[in-house]
Amino acid sequence: MGAYDTCNVLQISVTLLLTLSTCFAYTDLDALMKLKSSMVGAKGSGLEDWKHSLSPFGHCYFSGVSCDENYRVVSLNVSFLHLFGKIPPEIGLLKKLVNLTLANNSLTGKLPIQMANLTSLKNFNISNNVFQGNFPGEITLGMTNLEVLDAYNNNFTGPLPVEVVNLKNLNHLHLGGNYFTGEIPESYSKIVSLEYLGLNGNALTGKIPASLSLLRNLKGLYIGYFNTYQGGIPPEIGLLSNLQRLDMASCNLSGEIPASLSNLTNLDSLFLQRNHLTGHIPPELSLLVNLQSLDLSINELTGEIPGSFASLQKITLIHLFDNQLRGPIPSFVGDFPDLEVLQVWGNNFTLELPENLGRNGKLLILDVTSNHLTGLIPRDICKGGRLKALILMQNFFIGPIPEGLGDCKSLIKIRIMKNYLNGTIPAGIFNLPEANIIELNDNLFTGELPSEMSGDALGKLDVSNNMLTGRIPSAIGNFTDLQTLSLQMNHFSGELPEEISNLKLLSTINISANNLTGEIPPSIVGRDSLTSIDFSRNNLLGEIPRGIAKLIDLSILNVSLNRLTGPIPNEIRFMTSLTTLDLSYNDFSGRIPAGGQFLVFKNSSFAGNPNLCPPRPAPCAYLANLAKSSGHRHAASFNTSNLIITVISLVTVLLLIVVTVYRMRKKRLQRSRAWKLTAFQRLDFKAEDVLECLKEECIIGKGGAGIVYRGSMPDGLDVAIKRLVGRGSGRSDHGFSAEIQTLGRIRHRNIVRMLGYVSNKDTNLLLYEYMPNGSLGELLHGAKGGHLQWETRYKIAVEAARGLCYLHHDCSPLIIHRDVKSNNILLDSNFEAHVADFGLAKFLQDAGASECMSSIAGSYGYIAPEYAYTLKVDEKSDVYSFGVVLLELIAGRKPVGEFGEGVDIVRWVKKTISELSQPSNAASVMAVIDPRLSEYPLAGVIHLFKIAMMCVEDESSARPTMREVVHMLTNPPQSAPSLVAL
Repeated sequence: MGAYDTCNVLQISVTLLLTLSTCFAYTDLDALMKLKSSMVGAKGSGLEDWKHSLSPFGHCYFSGVSCDENYRVVSLNVSFLHLFGKIPPEIGLLKKLVNLTLANNSLTGKLPIQMANLTSLKNFNISNNVFQGNFPGEITLGMTNLEVLDAYNNNFTGPLPVEVVNLKNLNHLHLGGNYFTGEIPESYSKIVSLEYLGLNGNALTGKIPASLSLLRNLKGLYIGYFNTYQGGIPPEIGLLSNLQRLDMASCNLSGEIPASLSNLTNLDSLFLQRNHLTGHIPPELSLLVNLQSLDLSINELTGEIPGSFASLQKITLIHLFDNQLRGPIPSFVGDFPDLEVLQVWGNNFTLELPENLGRNGKLLILDVTSNHLTGLIPRDICKGGRLKALILMQNFFIGPIPEGLGDCKSLIKIRIMKNYLNGTIPAGIFNLPEANIIELNDNLFTGELPSEMSGDALGKLDVSNNMLTGRIPSAIGNFTDLQTLSLQMNHFSGELPEEISNLKLLSTINISANNLTGEIPPSIVGRDSLTSIDFSRNNLLGEIPRGIAKLIDLSILNVSLNRLTGPIPNEIRFMTSLTTLDLSYNDFSGRIPAGGQFLVFKNSSFAGNPNLCPPRPAPCAYLANLAKSSGHRHAASFNTSNLIITVISLVTVLLLIVVTVYRMRKKRLQRSRAWKLTAFQRLDFKAEDVLECLKEECIIGKGGAGIVYRGSMPDGLDVAIKRLVGRGSGRSDHGFSAEIQTLGRIRHRNIVRMLGYVSNKDTNLLLYEYMPNGSLGELLHGAKGGHLQWETRYKIAVEAARGLCYLHHDCSPLIIHRDVKSNNILLDSNFEAHVADFGLAKFLQDAGASECMSSIAGSYGYIAPEYAYTLKVDEKSDVYSFGVVLLELIAGRKPVGEFGEGVDIVRWVKKTISELSQPSNAASVMAVIDPRLSEYPLAGVIHLFKIAMMCVEDESSARPTMREVVHMLTNPPQSAPSLVAL
């Protein structure tokens, strides 16, 4: 029996089954009401106007429903309604449906076989849902009129459906964004009516079939992203003469770019980025005269930009970054009449930028970072007033900034640090209304900052390590959205302006290594958004301002090498977020306060203060001398009456102490009775059992939010007890509300399980499952880090990624962690990873949206650039932090503190690989790999390294989602054998 006969028999069998199952007289209204009951929105909402009606055509007025003249439903479109649930079998009763669109919801389950009854369908769109299982291709056998089949972005698995080959009218087939495996069927070349084929974002393998060249009507071919094909681009693809868009990005392609692609003369977009393509860029591609977008970035291409490319007169976007290209950027690039985006960073380009670059008046983005370019910045770079990003950092540019850039009101990013630029900075640079990042550091600029400055959008201003002079202008306080101010290593003088206190969102301020005088403005303590203060290496006078403890989020305070005096404020003891304190080489006096946060600080933090004394009970020569001189003056007047008064006073104090201790014990007993245990599952212990574990010897960790204890319960269960301070809301509850709202409602194998909490009016105690192996950070960066070998590290990466993926993609609303770091990934007895510490977590209602925070939260070295600069946070901020964790696993280094001042692990890695004489993937990995690893699969490490570098892209839009990260981690290239049991 042939394949055709088999399909007919299967179709007849399915039809008979469906006929028997639908013998009851259901109407279209009944079917719609069943759909309503099965597909509901949040809290039961959704499809509210779908109500029973006595009218025979009332259902035709339901939202999203259209009927024919016989009141039969012919169109059903319920997209973007955030519906949950499953498609019920009764969908098969709507036999007259021509259009079925259920896109952009959260529908789950498998597609019901009864959908095979929808034989009139022309448009079938279930994209952007959570459908799972194998795609039932047999339901399409009777859909002979089907023109559009769109199942993009679901969770379908198994092989691609081959039954669609029989759909002779199909012109749009999109099966991308799923988890399909296996090879692209050769038979797909028989769907000759296809104009659009999307198979991108799956787990497909094998070679790309050369037979796809038979699809001569094809206009769009999308087969890249996370598929891992073998071999290169079939030269036969050049026969698709009607092709307008070819997207084969990020799918493990190797070899050279075939010159035959030059035959695709209708092509407007060619995307081949993120592969392993080698060789030169074919000069023949200049025949693509309709080409508008060219992306060959993140490959291993060599040679120069072909001179023949001058004929690409319609080009608007050129992405050649992160290759091994060399030579000059041809002058004709500046002549392209429609060029908007030129990104060629991370290559070996030399000589000058084209003098006429930007003269077309349309340039939006220019990024030439990390090349060997020199010469002047083109004067007409912003001629059309449209330039948004000017990124020239880490080159050898010379001369002044063109004065016209100060009038470029469209600029959002100016990043021209680490060059040899000189002269004065145009005053207009500090008055750009849209700019959110201005980085001019590490150049040779001179002169003073302008007296007039403004900009409501500016989040980061960095002019450090130049030769700027004069006073810091008071107008600095006009940058009301500023979060990072870096003025260090210049020659500024005078006093720090009081207007600094106007910067209500300021998180980091560094004015070190200048010639500043005067006192620290007392108003600085009112900026409770501050997390880092560095006033070191100046000539500041006076005392540390009172109320410094109001800076509850401050983690770094450095005022070393000044002339500060007075005592060290005792209130610093209570600054639990403060992890780095440097008061060295000043003129502080008195005793160093004892206890509290001072237990964390090193002795070197107080060096070079001759009048400073250690905490009690250590002797203090300075105080002894003061007491001795005072004693000589009063010895003569000390007589018997003084002795009697002293004895009476001592007895009185002793009695007061006894009464106070008695009252405190009584109050503690009363308070313990007020403790309440709230459990999220069955617990066989009481609040009193938890309180018994709050002892010094049970402490296993301390952090900014509180102390963690290990508790052994009477039933033998070990729990982790996190003691938080305060019972307020918002920021003052140290994350209690966030932890309860998140961990109290979610369950996942790779997210730490909250057992419950114990609380009274003063204190909250959170109860978690105990993790015997502690945190990844403590283990990896501790003495036993060398025992953590590659197989375990990769396994931890996969498991942590799955936990974050659950938060981002399977929770509704999605949850942003905001403090992803190695210390917040806990390891159980089997070294299985569990994401922990949700004290900073936020709910985000719309995936892809962002939310503005009032201040930066998170940990140094892990904070995404856009979060640090703009305070906008979304799930891609977590992705960046996770990328840092991956770099820790690879390099075995801490995120900060090992690479010099102001350098984190991301910058160190990028700098290290940029300095390689013969760069390659293997060389990059070998340059940063943890030397404690005794053995590892090089290809596997390269795979993880590439994922890490994708995650820490500066632009959040360039980072993968956590779902994509999990997919990449669990589907390594065949040359990199997986070390994870899936």
